[in-house]
Order: sequence, then structure tokens, then C-alpha cells
Amino acid sequence: MNQDKALKRILQTRDKGDLPYGFEIGLMNKVTLEAKRKKRRFFVLTLGLVSLVSVAMIAGTILLLKFYLSVQFSLPVLHIRFSTETGSMFGFFFYIAFLALVLLGLDTYFRSLRHKPKD
Repeated sequence: MNQDKALKRILQTRDKGDLPYGFEIGLMNKVTLEAKRKKRRFFVLTLGLVSLVSVAMIAGTILLLKFYLSVQFSLPVLHIRFSTETGSMFGFFFYIAFLALVLLGLDTYFRSLRHKPKD
């Protein structure tokens, strides 16, 4: 308790000096620079994540075509043989992909409505 009072007295009697010239400007420049770095870092991470997901989807499509749909990759023509089992699975995957695209479109639309500036 006595230490708190002593600290208060010391802080009150301390000579309050002015900040050096340009301190606020320099601090704001550093804050602005850090904000730009953070924004750039977020953009790069988002771009990397989108690229990784795209590569994974392309690889998954190739694996689906090669192993489940019995596609033989040859230069002149692709030979595709559908069985009843793979046809229903292909339909299900198409349905899921279509649903994901619709939900992404709705998400983008609602985000643009939320961030639209009010004039």
C-alpha cells in the first residue's frame, strides 16, 4: 500500500517533457506500414491456399478419371467406359460440386451486400 502511494507521488512529481518532433508522424508511418504488411501477408496466404486447393481438386479429378471411371489416357481419343456404379457416383459428385458452387456464389453475394458502402 505504501509502495503504491510512493509510486503515485513519484509519477506526479516527475517532469513531464514533450515528445520529440515528428514522433506521432513516425509512429503513424510505422503503424501504416505494418497494416500494409499484414494485408499483403493475408493476400499471399489466401492466394497460396486457393492455389493448393485448386491443385488438389485437379489431382482428385485426374485420379477419379483414371481409377474410378476407367479412362485410358491416349493421345488420339479418350476411351471412357461407364458402369452403373460409377455413373451414380459421378452424378453424386456433380451434385456436390454444383451445390458448393451455389453456396460460394451466395456467400460472395451476401458479403458484397454487407460490405457495400452506404451513400
